[in-house]
Amino acid sequence: MPKGDVMKKLVLVAGVILLAVIIFKKPSATAIGPMPQFKLAKIEGGHLQSEDLRGKVLIVDFWASWCEPCKTEIPQFNKLAASLAGKDFAMIGYAVESGNAADVQKAVKELGIQYQVVMGTDEVTEAFGNYRGLPTTFIIGKDGKIYKKYEGAPVGVVDQIAKDVTELLNITYTASILPPSR
Repeated sequence: MPKGDVMKKLVLVAGVILLAVIIFKKPSATAIGPMPQFKLAKIEGGHLQSEDLRGKVLIVDFWASWCEPCKTEIPQFNKLAASLAGKDFAMIGYAVESGNAADVQKAVKELGIQYQVVMGTDEVTEAFGNYRGLPTTFIIGKDGKIYKKYEGAPVGVVDQIAKDVTELLNITYTASILPPSR
């Protein structure tokens, strides 16, 4: 067999193997760290606790009322949250640098935010790893682990976030039957 034919066959076999790996590869989500434990004030009153969110895929979006890129993302996040209604999903707007609860309530109304908004705290912001700019968006799995962090609002980021959420929604979550370690 000529040397050129052998090379063609090797390339073909390698291509078939690569294709099989791509087709049969299971989605893999690798956590970058745990979501911090928190108890945050909801702008409409009451508190939201991290424990209440176990078993849900979360988007936690750090935003500010003065942040233009944040304002651009809000209608897209409204649509995404509405499209995932009834699933194991929650969208949380995490307000920073935006005044007190009354100021944030006013901004939420003006911006038409249709998902849960909480007041950020320095302690919880630091526990998330802080932010270099706004918006900063965290994608959290049903297991309470952070899988993605997006900084800024580049074109197409909400579409990518939607794909990330869909992938995490498809991962089976089984709550631990063991009590938390102390």
